[in-house]
Amino acid sequence: MPKRELTEAEKKHTKIAFRLAVFFACLILIDFLLISIFFSWRDWVAVFVFSLLFIVPGYISNAAMVIVGGGKPIDGGRTFRDGRRILGDNKTWSGLIKGPLYIGIPISIGLFCLLLVLWPNIVNVPMTGIKNNHYKIYNDIVYYQYYFIGGSFPFGFLSIIIRIVLCSYGAALGDLVGSFLKRRFDVESGAPFWVIDQLDFAVFAILFVSIPAFIFPNLFWVPDIYMIILLLILTPSVSIIANTVAYIGGLKDVPW
Repeated sequence: MPKRELTEAEKKHTKIAFRLAVFFACLILIDFLLISIFFSWRDWVAVFVFSLLFIVPGYISNAAMVIVGGGKPIDGGRTFRDGRRILGDNKTWSGLIKGPLYIGIPISIGLFCLLLVLWPNIVNVPMTGIKNNHYKIYNDIVYYQYYFIGGSFPFGFLSIIIRIVLCSYGAALGDLVGSFLKRRFDVESGAPFWVIDQLDFAVFAILFVSIPAFIFPNLFWVPDIYMIILLLILTPSVSIIANTVAYIGGLKDVPW
């Protein structure tokens, strides 16, 4: 089926999408090279895995909000002082509550239960690397225990569940903040709001999960600078590159 003719505005955004896809692909490569040069490529792999394990509840919950959305909008149709909607019709109580609760949190708990079962086999990989001095940053098994299974059982797994809940609802609220900003800049619902659209939920997920680290520092950690940098690069990269590839492959009408 031939692609529909794009409007001038869509053509402009398509060019932006291609440029951003290349830009973020380059940023990932630069991040990999810098950590590999100053530390080791294995440390970058560890940063990548830790970052995914940290943010995956937010990714799933953010996507789930679209699946279970619908119904009454959160803003109740009200407008802000600028005369535009506060959030819009697409941001509903159903999506906000049910997205994380029904999909994001259960799937994430299931994933970490699987990791807990597999941990006796997984742990051999980092242990071997640590013994052979392959890691410069993550040269202690406690890093791997924390991000894979939360630490010592059962308190470690309890901390995992708390992290999942905070990450899931942090991402959901971040999505609302992004929508609020989108309305303030008079960007129509469904139109791209480049980078902000892809980063809002990740930033709030990081903030929410960091809160208990200041209260219970022995049970929770704030993501280190290497993880934060990669998450801020990786999160928009996944969305922008995937959508651009889908557009090139004819799976989407527009690359966003």
